[in-house]
Amino acid sequence: MGSGWISVGVAAAISALLLFVAQPSSPVSMLLAIFATLPLFLVGLSLGWFHGAAAAGAASIAILFAIGPAPAGYYAIVNAIPVTMLLVAVERHPNTPVRAVLTLVGLAAVPMVVGALLFSSSDGGLSGVIRERLGDFQAMMSVSPRDMSPEEWQALLNALAAILPGLGAVFWVLLITLNGALAQGLLTRVGKARLPTPDIAAVRLPRWMPGVLAAITASSFLPGEMGYLGTNLVPLAALPFLFSGLGVVHALLRGVSGAGLWFALVYVLLLVLVWPAVIVLGLGLIDSIVDFRRRFGRSGPPPDDE
Repeated sequence: MGSGWISVGVAAAISALLLFVAQPSSPVSMLLAIFATLPLFLVGLSLGWFHGAAAAGAASIAILFAIGPAPAGYYAIVNAIPVTMLLVAVERHPNTPVRAVLTLVGLAAVPMVVGALLFSSSDGGLSGVIRERLGDFQAMMSVSPRDMSPEEWQALLNALAAILPGLGAVFWVLLITLNGALAQGLLTRVGKARLPTPDIAAVRLPRWMPGVLAAITASSFLPGEMGYLGTNLVPLAALPFLFSGLGVVHALLRGVSGAGLWFALVYVLLLVLVWPAVIVLGLGLIDSIVDFRRRFGRSGPPPDDE
């Protein structure tokens, strides 16, 4: 067996093991589970998408036989299939990182739309199912609402249920992005990267993206489950503009004296505060409408309108 396929087996075993050890009551194990896709990316970005897909499939099968079909299905939907599709997108279009961004956001939106359709006939629709699951999770974890009345606690659960799918989808996109970036960084450092590292300054959104964001935002004002779905799709539809805004920041700071320090400051602020993310997102939105970078002489590649 070639060393490549040995790497596939090792990556599958490690990825599956990270899911095996994940327990809601153990913060350490849940933290490790965050990196379940890292071994898949390491294989896929060094040996090619097919090897990455093989590792993802092998891990799914291992989980199927070791734990059961439900965890295996969860792993396949959350980790295996998205990583495979992302690897394919990156290999086919290595010079247009925006395709990877839109692929990832699209993959995050699909479960929400499908869930809304599947539970449309249920009592309360998707939002009702999520409220019920939150109540079950509260009981399982023995969470007690200290210093809160039952009415206040229920109001908190309802507020969380109203935005949980959108927040979860955004968090998932950022986690997958983190794992992919870590894998590419490690492989580049040791000289094993199959493709050049994508230039974040080249992330430029298609001209139709602001229209998509406007339409989804408008749908959030609709009554019932359509409004609920729209509300939770808004942060996901806005996320590509954050990546585009980071592209603007990189393009504008590139060549500036002490650029590394400025980049570090930007990312630290993004991690600890909300308003810098809003500003960066706004930059991305402006850039997609008026070609902000070209006006300031930092044009880079043209937007991909396909």
